[in-house]
Amino acid sequence: MLQIDVQAVADHLMASVPAFVEVGLARDLGAVRPNTVRYPSAWVIMLGESAEPNRYASDDMIEQPVTGRVAIIMAIRDIADRTGARASSDLRSIREAVLLGMGRLIPDGADQAFRFSRGQLLSGVDAKGGMFWQDEFTLRFDRRIPFI
Repeated sequence: MLQIDVQAVADHLMASVPAFVEVGLARDLGAVRPNTVRYPSAWVIMLGESAEPNRYASDDMIEQPVTGRVAIIMAIRDIADRTGARASSDLRSIREAVLLGMGRLIPDGADQAFRFSRGQLLSGVDAKGGMFWQDEFTLRFDRRIPFI
């Protein structure tokens, strides 16, 4: 595996969290405006990677453990409750589905599933009961690059 396929992660979330109206990528999140958000939705964003040194003193291959980080940004809203209390309860059930889905996803070329790292509120509750929450996940995999 060379890198995390965020489209495959988005496809997996769309299939494993039926409550989502749509699951997009960074380019889709960049196009979102307050009046165009479809609730509930999510976006999969690649946050970064860190690598350990090459395992072998070899001139014909790079093989190193890599930890990739992805964020799942979720938009939740309930118009019936402008205080956000209902949005928070909707977030709880959707987060549970995301945590289970990501914890069961073993990407092609990886030997383990994603691990939860942290979560945080990205925006306060707006006048229509909408809010954005971000959960972050890590995935360790081996990057192998043969020179020949």
